[in-house]
Amino acid sequence: MYFKFQVGVAALLILQASIPVWADNGDDFQFFQEEAKVAIATQREQTPEEAPSIVSVITQADIQRYGARNLSDILRNVPGFEFTAEIYSIEALNFRGIASDEGKSLLMINGIAQNELGFGGYNFMGSIPAAMIEKVEIIRGPGSAVYGGFAETDVINVITRQPEDLSGMRVSGEVGTLGHDAYTRFGDVSFASKTDNLRVAVDVGYGASLVSTRDYADFYGNRLSLNQDTAYENWRHIITEASSKNLTLSYQRTSYTWGGQDTFTTIQPAVNGNNLEDVNNYNDVTHLDYKAKLSDHLTLQPLFEYTRNNTYSLVNPASIAAEFEGSGTSMWRYRGEMSVLYDSPWSAQIRLGGGYIQDGVDSVASDGTPGLQLSADPNDVGNRATSSSSYGLFEYAQQIHSIGVTVGGRYEDTTFGNAFAPRAGLTYVHDAFNAKLLYGRAYRIPLPFEVYSRQEIFNGNLKPETADTTEMELGYKFTPHVTGKFNVFFINIDNPIVFEGNTDSYANFGRDQSEGAETELRADYLHVGGFANVAYATPGPDTSPIFRTQSKKQFLAAPPIKITLGTYYKAGMMEYAPSLNFLSQRAGQSSASANDPSQTLLSTTEYPALVLANMNIIAHDVLKSLDVHLAVHNIFNTNYMLIQADYADHAPLPTQGREIDLGVTWHI
Repeated sequence: MYFKFQVGVAALLILQASIPVWADNGDDFQFFQEEAKVAIATQREQTPEEAPSIVSVITQADIQRYGARNLSDILRNVPGFEFTAEIYSIEALNFRGIASDEGKSLLMINGIAQNELGFGGYNFMGSIPAAMIEKVEIIRGPGSAVYGGFAETDVINVITRQPEDLSGMRVSGEVGTLGHDAYTRFGDVSFASKTDNLRVAVDVGYGASLVSTRDYADFYGNRLSLNQDTAYENWRHIITEASSKNLTLSYQRTSYTWGGQDTFTTIQPAVNGNNLEDVNNYNDVTHLDYKAKLSDHLTLQPLFEYTRNNTYSLVNPASIAAEFEGSGTSMWRYRGEMSVLYDSPWSAQIRLGGGYIQDGVDSVASDGTPGLQLSADPNDVGNRATSSSSYGLFEYAQQIHSIGVTVGGRYEDTTFGNAFAPRAGLTYVHDAFNAKLLYGRAYRIPLPFEVYSRQEIFNGNLKPETADTTEMELGYKFTPHVTGKFNVFFINIDNPIVFEGNTDSYANFGRDQSEGAETELRADYLHVGGFANVAYATPGPDTSPIFRTQSKKQFLAAPPIKITLGTYYKAGMMEYAPSLNFLSQRAGQSSASANDPSQTLLSTTEYPALVLANMNIIAHDVLKSLDVHLAVHNIFNTNYMLIQADYADHAPLPTQGREIDLGVTWHI
């Protein structure tokens, strides 16, 4: 760790020296961006330096500036994040080398969870168009002490436009070309209004894009041409929120449909010339919360939330006439919570609360029989299964001059066992310097579909997995316009929940560890600026063989080193913003390993380092309140493929090549 600390500090200083620092006087280089505040780390507003987590904030200015098409484009520029291949053309999240695809990463829209309730994952490829996003707040580290399950390695909160950001309407549209005849298109309409008694925000949109136009080859000699018939991605959403005084009602509906002809391991052949492996995931949430001010220091905060979604429902030859959302399995969750917040006279904040969660799954097999195995008895089957948990939470936070202290935790009693997530944070902010020392435990609770689905063998012994994370961060503001940060981390996940192909079931198995460092530098002026970050992650010494290469030096699928650069220059109404990602050499399961009958050969194939370069040009106020942008993504048409993060026999999945996009945004 000491060596990594030295390397990180040196990298930070080199990056600082590489960005010129102009004098602070004069209009040409006037600082334009106010310091963003975050509420994701403790559910109260703080600066990123004060927050007791490693946090990142991506503003709408950056999203627009660098031409992001969707959330995955945004996350790609954040230290620690990469993507891997999963089954059925799913772009899974990878964080600090750890595969976070099945319930380890919490994704929210306006504080409401989006993870599907079958396996806890999410498909990031083509979903959540950037046009709907005002800001993204991220905890790069554990979040279970605040948010419970799914918040094991990181927390991502996508924030749509609020009345504080928008008064009136904003309309965005985008079209693009991928190859000779393929296209993408996105559309989004935002409306927000605020009066003394009512606050309303609505966002409606859709998107259509492609996974790729290249060919996909599985490990068994089959090939599939990826095109609008086999690799399409269709997205729709409606995000609403209304509040009056202290009462807030939210309703969210997202639906994402894509082609999954690659299936689990082998390509699904067309039936009568038709590619039938359509996949759908929807999320339907109603959320109600209230803040009752009992006194100047005491606030009562009850909430209720009902979620209904599905788990990657398929249309196959046996159910081709079925609707996507009615193809046999659906999930639901009830969540109720009551907490009390006490703002003490001595500048401390105390939160105490508890809640109850019930998860359920309704499932009917394609032949009409019950889809759930309720115990080890082969005859004990049913159409419905549930699990429940009750939890209590506590947090104490106080700022003592330059020092911030946070301690707390969450205890959860579940159908599958107990879990405890303590946290402790010490922060220091003085003049231009800031530092953090952080520890947190997080957990991931099994979901009923993983235990009871007849697609897998019943395992009644499945337990919550836990992750212990230790982090340290140093930051410095070199000038009012140039800031740098450096952090080191160590993550230890004990008994992770994994799918075992040899037993065809989910089980607690092994250990997954990650250690590394990340450094960031940012310069923000009115007419010029940019960012640079470097992330390094390597398996810890006790990482199980299924998560790493046999050399023990590298995670499967994830690059040990990722470097991201971006800069911008504004001249009059024009703004120019190039950016690039460098991924070091990656490794994935070899064809020989996938074809090994004994399933014991864990050999790998190496994939060369690559560069993904982009260019975005914006014309501001072409007409009154009308912006136009032209972006080229993957300028060099790099053959970037997503690699599976374990030895599960899915070959690398091609992604989009060079794409040219033209977009407009109109503020009404």
